[in-house]
Amino acid sequence: MRNGNDRWAEHRIRPSGAQIPAAIALAAVTVVISVVSMVGPVGYWLAAGASPQFDFQVWRPLLFALSGGSILQAVINAAFLILVGRSLEPMLGSIDFAVVYLLAGLGGATALSVTGVAASLSGSICGVFGILAAMAVIKYLQHQDIRGDIILIALLVIWGILAGSRDWTAGIGAVVVGALVGWVWNRTRWASRTRVWLSYAAVALVCLVVLVLTWMR
Repeated sequence: MRNGNDRWAEHRIRPSGAQIPAAIALAAVTVVISVVSMVGPVGYWLAAGASPQFDFQVWRPLLFALSGGSILQAVINAAFLILVGRSLEPMLGSIDFAVVYLLAGLGGATALSVTGVAASLSGSICGVFGILAAMAVIKYLQHQDIRGDIILIALLVIWGILAGSRDWTAGIGAVVVGALVGWVWNRTRWASRTRVWLSYAAVALVCLVVLVLTWMR
């Protein structure tokens, strides 16, 4: 009979050669949307922010993580996502990995509305931020070294600020939500799937409540 440490060891974050269908699919969708946006309004439909014309269009914050901005930005974010996915997706599972990614986008969209940034198409980087933050929290709770993770997240945020991007606050929102979801997953990983999904729904509900309050201002 295996003890708790054996069970925990099976879920440690480490590079893996396992399949990562969610990371690949999310990366591909982001790039395709950016390409299609060159000839159609698809990108505009996924934009999020504090612009009054976005008020109560709930699909925007929920799908914000699929927006990639320019094709180059989308490709870079897709590469980051696949790289990080190699470590995190085999442990979380593909469905949970995709949920973390989308919730991070929701967190980013919420931060945009709260801070008054009119519009942004940089949702995919929010997804990456959220995945990195979730991984850092889970690694911390596993007593692993997270200094590299913290430095990488900090450098990405600082780069956005120095580059003059007005939507850098979205990255902060994504980090907060990603870290929270990482903590939630750690707390519920041995629980029933119903409890896990209720925890994810609670995080999403908090973000949506904040969004509604900003839309009603």
